[in-house]
Amino acid sequence: MKKITFVVCLFWAVLGNSQSLPIDFEADITTGDFIDFDGGTAAVTSNPLVDGTNASTTVASIVRDGGAVHAGSKIALSENLDFSVLTRITMKVYTTAPVGTVVKFKLEGGGAFAEADDFTTVVGEWETLEWIFLDTPTTLNEIVFMFDFGNVGDGSASSTFYFDDIEQVEGPEPPQPVTMPIDFEGNVVSTDILSFAGAGAAVIPNPQIDGINASETVCEVVRFGGQFWAGSFMSLTENLDLSTNWVISMKIFTTAPVGTRIKLELQGPDGSTDIDYLTATSGEWETASWNFYGQNSAYDRIVFIFDFGNIGDGSSTSTFLFDDVQQIAGPAIPDALPATLPINFEESVVTTDFEDVFGAITSVIPNPQIDANNASATVGQFVRSGGQAWAQSKLVLTEFMDYSTLSSISMKVYTDAPVGTVLKLKVESTESGAANERDALTTVSGAWATYHWDFAGDPPVYNVLTFMLGYANFNDASPQATFLFDDIQQTTSELSTEELISEFPGLSAFPNPANDMLTIRSEEQIIRTITLFDVLGNEVSFIQPNDQQVVIDVSELASGVYIAKISTLTEQGSIRLIIE
Repeated sequence: MKKITFVVCLFWAVLGNSQSLPIDFEADITTGDFIDFDGGTAAVTSNPLVDGTNASTTVASIVRDGGAVHAGSKIALSENLDFSVLTRITMKVYTTAPVGTVVKFKLEGGGAFAEADDFTTVVGEWETLEWIFLDTPTTLNEIVFMFDFGNVGDGSASSTFYFDDIEQVEGPEPPQPVTMPIDFEGNVVSTDILSFAGAGAAVIPNPQIDGINASETVCEVVRFGGQFWAGSFMSLTENLDLSTNWVISMKIFTTAPVGTRIKLELQGPDGSTDIDYLTATSGEWETASWNFYGQNSAYDRIVFIFDFGNIGDGSSTSTFLFDDVQQIAGPAIPDALPATLPINFEESVVTTDFEDVFGAITSVIPNPQIDANNASATVGQFVRSGGQAWAQSKLVLTEFMDYSTLSSISMKVYTDAPVGTVLKLKVESTESGAANERDALTTVSGAWATYHWDFAGDPPVYNVLTFMLGYANFNDASPQATFLFDDIQQTTSELSTEELISEFPGLSAFPNPANDMLTIRSEEQIIRTITLFDVLGNEVSFIQPNDQQVVIDVSELASGVYIAKISTLTEQGSIRLIIE
């Protein structure tokens, strides 16, 4: 689970009058008391909808128009906020922005800050949102309003927000650490479970008592708006001891589709680790498990992220029951074994041979996309599930790669990610620590294609392949964050003409040979992308014409043979070009 903190630098010439809570905008604050920043403009104005929820005559508004994703405004308070008893701030909000719009409430002062998010649940109506602040510094005396946080406003009605009646009120009891196992029969109450980014958790009577789970009480998590990584967590009374019972299991009930992703993350002062589970049933209790074999025992928080990768809508398919969270004995995960090139995943290489880090999940699976370009029964699958832009998976080889004759690495890849997605391949050494990397850009979406990474001139010191497919792109475990790969091998640098030349009807290039300007034309279809390779397999140009014809300046290219890979919405082909 990635948490991002934005530091907002605010500069102003004249500081407005200091205020105190509660604030109702009837007389205590004027437009001049607001300090706007980065594209937010605040004002005290008339109530756009006087109703039973908010009968006030005067309210405040913020219009976001351009600027930064954290644009907003702030108010200085006359004294520091004290959250020792009143731990919650509430505020009425009106907007026509979509349901699920983020409203970030940030407190600053004395060099410290605290922030919390809530999400709109209605459109065109007043509603009361709330933010809970526990264990908050006592130096905070500025309120920062950031509506639709994460997006850039356009000045329209959906970038306009009205707010009123800011109050500090009693909140929930501070959460207490819990002890494993957790069965919700008495050792955990709702206030012990904290939620974030659009999830809400509560301990409730079991609405689905059956033979698998006859417990009277369970925990319910409902996801509504927010982020694709919304979830809930509990702090533990002591660190998890994973030295013997390294498997965590729990019972789950949901009507979400089979295959819904449930991420379980363990956190501690020194870091975190997470594993995904895909549901096997719908509308029934099932027992899920996560194998943390080999992990340390420094984790004192457990995080539950149901339906990771999707934004909830509050419906039954965004509702999850869980129970009986416990540690159990489980199988040890086999040590990773070195692999030998070429690799086709039909034998020898298995899931446990990969080392996943920074949010990558790699496995060996039956090929779900068998076609003429790849009829293999088994392939590798690389999923970017949370984590970092550089999520990666490593595969150690039995031998060091010698690039003196076979200077290129080729691999088939299938993904639904957009054309032009970065496929980064890194080579590393377990002995010297040396490393190098090359990028290829996808030329098709929704089809297998062969890509090349050229390491000509590199010394024979690398014995690790590190896959960073979809580098710096989607990380929500969606089809666009999923990559199938197969047939990894070292090849000669020269591209195989027999492999690459495959024109489709109406595709032509002229003049050919060319020495100045070259035209590529498709008689029947729009050309989406053209990728130009030299005979060593190096990509020398990538173009997105979105037209039936494109003129390319080749005057700066060295004389020789080139391959142009061309894709349309329905066809892929290649043309051999000669540059004189």
